Amino acid sequence: MDVDLEEVSEVIKKINDKKEQENDSRLISKSNVNDLSVFHVDALIDIQKIISASQSSMWKALRSDPIFTAPFEETQEILSGYNYDKIKLIILNIDIVGSTKLSMNLPIERVSKIIQTFTQEMTKIIRLYGGYVLKYIGDAIIGFFNVSSEHLYTLCINAINCARTMIKVINQGFNPVFGQYDYPELGVRIGIDYGENVIVKYYPHVDKIDDLSVYDYKTLQKSSDLISAKKPVYDILGYTISIASKMTTHARVNHIIVGQLIYDILSAEEQEYFSLVDINPENWNYISDETGSIYKLYLNRA
Repeated sequence: MDVDLEEVSEVIKKINDKKEQENDSRLISKSNVNDLSVFHVDALIDIQKIISASQSSMWKALRSDPIFTAPFEETQEILSGYNYDKIKLIILNIDIVGSTKLSMNLPIERVSKIIQTFTQEMTKIIRLYGGYVLKYIGDAIIGFFNVSSEHLYTLCINAINCARTMIKVINQGFNPVFGQYDYPELGVRIGIDYGENVIVKYYPHVDKIDDLSVYDYKTLQKSSDLISAKKPVYDILGYTISIASKMTTHARVNHIIVGQLIYDILSAEEQEYFSLVDINPENWNYISDETGSIYKLYLNRA
């Protein structure tokens, strides 16, 4: 049984309803919460069902043409409320490891079905955990979690658990299917970071107009009308989104790498699941705005 978009919406609604019912002070303070999982998305979803549904989707895709739906209208609606505003976001970058090997061993049509299904299923997982997909770049996906400061800790945990579920789907859902076909296995690297970004607005290409060096009223009015008739496209720019992509290259296959700002938000017990990454400064020389020294990266323990 597939997890469709209606189910995703229903789970998200349950999460929001549960949060509204809880006392805000309990959500704000980690020290007052004994069972943190009560407030996490993992407590409300069936991860095994997600794995089974994703596996079913991959089977179907390899036997027929996959139906692909991208949730960018929802993402654009969210971002439109922050036009040119600075906003703090949790950025998640997931990148496939092994797609080149797939391309070398399989027909391109087969590879495209696998990448499409991977993208679709990872998108569903991001939405289930309360995130949004910003864009697809080849076989990589950039998602984000809209941050409210009072719920920052919970959102960081949800982003990390989202990444863990993605890895489980790859290992327990997709790769057994590939094994049946004698295809190479897939792996992923996932980077998560937190910080300030800016939302920018672009307009699509407009039809050719008169020479704009002639600044007469009619020409300017025509240009304005053409632009306003086109729907703007919103994007995210900033240090955080750039770092999240670059730090992913320093993760091991099927591991999660987080930035220092994410790590510092975690409890001492949760920090035990991560270890500091020892990187040559020649390969990683990004400076933390908080400390003025090299921005530290932490990799989850196997």
